[in-house]
Amino acid sequence: MSKQKNFYQILHVQQDAPSEVIRSTYRTMMQKLKMHPDLGGNQEDAALINEAYSILMDPGARAQYDSSLSKVKNGADQTDKKPAAQNHYQKAAKVIKDNQCAFCHLPHNHGQHIKSDSQCSRCKSALFPAAKQNLELNGNRLINRVEKQWPVSLYMSWQDTRSYIVMTQDVSLNGLQVLSNTYVENGVVLKLSSHMLDAVAIVVNSRADHTILRKRWRLGLEFLTLRFHQAQGTFVKIDA
Repeated sequence: MSKQKNFYQILHVQQDAPSEVIRSTYRTMMQKLKMHPDLGGNQEDAALINEAYSILMDPGARAQYDSSLSKVKNGADQTDKKPAAQNHYQKAAKVIKDNQCAFCHLPHNHGQHIKSDSQCSRCKSALFPAAKQNLELNGNRLINRVEKQWPVSLYMSWQDTRSYIVMTQDVSLNGLQVLSNTYVENGVVLKLSSHMLDAVAIVVNSRADHTILRKRWRLGLEFLTLRFHQAQGTFVKIDA
């Protein structure tokens, strides 16, 4: 697999993001999130952000970069990315442990006492760690893996209100599998919103699932944070 840097992922923007969104995201990361070295940020991280910004804000350089990135994505479904995804998962888990929103990284003051319905004050993402959903009652697991199909909105950047609609294929308290018309790389953290749940999840695997009429990807998502709109029923089976 190519080790080419994904500048869009570095800046947390979509590939079709306009220059205004890229500029706003860059300033937010460097100033409000204090990633600039003068504000206490890491020098290497800041250099990477600056590199991404300089390429994506230059029309010619961005077009050339998009072309090379497209070649990498076209062959992505032939590559196992689980090790890389695991590294991203560990980083995301640290963000949660540091009392930050898993999606936009805004600090919160809930500490270790986050309520199950808590939301980020900025991006409205679920804050409750998904790992705590793996409860047990009288020694019996509450997780009842099911297969349901329903639409979910995916958000790739908290600065961008646009969403991508995907259809679930397999759902559990640990994560879900969806069919998407949009390719998403392993390790990308997404916000999920639906009538059943709100969550922040990380892409742990992505493979082609094409038909004659359309090109699609089957994405495996693992929950980082999770908020159900109903506590029992479709997802949770309690065995007496």
